[in-house]
Amino acid sequence: MNLDLHTKTVREIALDMPISTRIFEAHKIDYCCHGDTNFDEACRSAGLNPDAVIEQIGGVVDKLGNRELDWLNDASLTEVMDYILDKHHAFTRDEMAQLTALANKVATRHGEHLPALLELKSTFQELCDDLEPHMLKEEEVLFPYIEEMEARHDEKQPPRFPPFATVRNPVGMMSIEHEAVGELLVKMRKLTDDYTLPDWACPSFTALYHRLADLEADVHQHIHLENNLLFPKAIEMEQSLFAEAM
Repeated sequence: MNLDLHTKTVREIALDMPISTRIFEAHKIDYCCHGDTNFDEACRSAGLNPDAVIEQIGGVVDKLGNRELDWLNDASLTEVMDYILDKHHAFTRDEMAQLTALANKVATRHGEHLPALLELKSTFQELCDDLEPHMLKEEEVLFPYIEEMEARHDEKQPPRFPPFATVRNPVGMMSIEHEAVGELLVKMRKLTDDYTLPDWACPSFTALYHRLADLEADVHQHIHLENNLLFPKAIEMEQSLFAEAM
């Protein structure tokens, strides 16, 4: 497959070809918090040849197709939010509860031999402490407003002025919090040497690293869907709704 991606941003590629995020994850190319970076620039910053990465993306598209999550681009905002809640919020909460216990166990057993595990445990707790209230704010404030706004837009009703003035304000706060979460994920990856297991790793140690890496990929996808799909569309819809009411 011949793909011309050189002039596109990473965000645009991730939205146009959702399956490309598999390649971005493999190469640690940030498509969620810093998705506005030019593709070639992002590749070179990661020490990669852009043409080689394009070939890999083309290969996975040829092999698996481009249907993975592609439907979300045409979905309603409510459908996108439902997907985020059912797929990402639920998974994150389950993993945070289970991985907290597992991280404590591994740090207690092996922290003296590998001190980075003690810092990993505390950094993961920071991540949990950031993510839980973040998700609650989305579930209790931002998402209900967007859902109501979309219903008013579809039914051609006048807009309701929210207590936070405009959706841009909570969206801006969520985006800042996404940055903080991204920084913690980077720190965890550095502490674990890219989740590289020592030869003596026990089954619990192995499970911890594998599941933390899976959680990282899921949070990246979660942030990508909000920063690059849901939030821009919500801002655009609110602008349209208020413009029509004037």
